[in-house]
Amino acid sequence: MADYVNKQVIELKEVNEENRNRATRSVKTETHLSDRRLMLYRLAAGCLGVLCVLQVTLNISLRLAFYNRGNVTEERDQLQTSYNTLTEERDQLQTSYNILTEERDQQQTSYNTLTKERDQLKLIYNILTKKGEQLQTTYNTLTIERDQLQKERDDLMRKFSILKQTCPEGWQKFESSWYFLSTVKKPWRESRQDCLKRGADLVIVNSDKEQEFLFSFNKRAWIGLTDSVTEGAWKWVDGTPLTTPSYWYLQQPDNGGDNPANRKEDCVELNTETWRPVKAWNDLSCLLNRYWICEKRV
Repeated sequence: MADYVNKQVIELKEVNEENRNRATRSVKTETHLSDRRLMLYRLAAGCLGVLCVLQVTLNISLRLAFYNRGNVTEERDQLQTSYNTLTEERDQLQTSYNILTEERDQQQTSYNTLTKERDQLKLIYNILTKKGEQLQTTYNTLTIERDQLQKERDDLMRKFSILKQTCPEGWQKFESSWYFLSTVKKPWRESRQDCLKRGADLVIVNSDKEQEFLFSFNKRAWIGLTDSVTEGAWKWVDGTPLTTPSYWYLQQPDNGGDNPANRKEDCVELNTETWRPVKAWNDLSCLLNRYWICEKRV
């Protein structure tokens, strides 16, 4: 395009040069013309030059316009093609977007439904868990009660079975126990060994009624109470401490008092010969000989 413009400019210069040459020749040949006629020639030559310039300019403009029009048309076609392509892609994207939006809405609906079902299941689970805990608590309580009832039943059956039996020779029955009063005297430990051999142990006093029953034997006899392990800590032969009402005689236990001859007194006798039932216990040396009372619970 630039070569074409340069070419047109060169041609324009050549035309102008030719016109001036002609004007010069005309002036030389017509020197005899008047000044007014010369002026007209010059004006005509100038107008001709201007017309030539305008023609060249018009040609250049037309060629440029044609060239630009061709380029614009091509670019317009390319743009139209690009626009059509973009429009098609936009439509495809819009379609995809609509599909994805529909799927999203469906998934949102499914999610909401699942969330609601999850919450309902969680509520049901919590209710069942609470009921399960309550049932477990009830079951545990019933199990304990059942075990206790079974134990009580077994105890009653055992006691009933024993009650149907007659007391062995030499034994006496009182409430739910059998009692044996020895006919000879021995130290406390040997007395207890005899009770153990009989499947019993030295008697443990649990109530006023039992104390009165034992008092009716009218014997000075060993019972199953001692502080031989720890001085002053009186315990029954089954290891339980003395917590039931005690039946000590006045100023007893005294561990022999101030008389060394009494020696250490760690065992208890039931004195039924001279004292009252409610004040009938006395601590003695375990080495002394006394009758003894055995007890077998039934």
